[in-house]
Amino acid sequence: MAEAKPRILQGNRDMFWSVVVLMVIVGALAGLAGQCSFSPSGPEPGPIPEFDAEASLAQDARTLDFPIRSPEVPEGWTANSGSVQGLGDSISSHTGWVTGERSYVELIQSDAPEDAFRSIGAEPRPSRTIIPVSGREWSVYAGDDVRPVWVLDMGDVRVAVTGSAPSSDFESMAAIVQDTPPLQPR
Repeated sequence: MAEAKPRILQGNRDMFWSVVVLMVIVGALAGLAGQCSFSPSGPEPGPIPEFDAEASLAQDARTLDFPIRSPEVPEGWTANSGSVQGLGDSISSHTGWVTGERSYVELIQSDAPEDAFRSIGAEPRPSRTIIPVSGREWSVYAGDDVRPVWVLDMGDVRVAVTGSAPSSDFESMAAIVQDTPPLQPR
């Protein structure tokens, strides 16, 4: 005849203590594996990836059929990304920076028509306003749940600024890029 279970292993207490033991074992294994950490104040920002924006834009100037500008960004901004992508029926150069406040500004340069910029990264932006920046008029396309895109038609090229940064950072980038001469292809 089988022995009866001890009183502690019967009922709801049995289930509770089994779960507690399992949680301790899982927590110990996760801690040993280094896959978990405890941060009561929330996640901490990681390092910003390094990216050579000047070299990337110089390469774009050599290979793309429209003028490319390499702006001198404010101190504290860190280049973190760059790519060449399709934009409508054209191609575009994208370069991104993390600002000193850890928000994001992206510069897009293309010979695509201005209307193609309405749909960058999301659905078309229905509203258009004009914002003057240092004597030039930038078209600002916005909509619900999409990031705004500031676009300036410079004749043979359109430049755009977008991202998660506040408008003051957009305005800083706009003022810088509109006064930056194009790179000379080598």
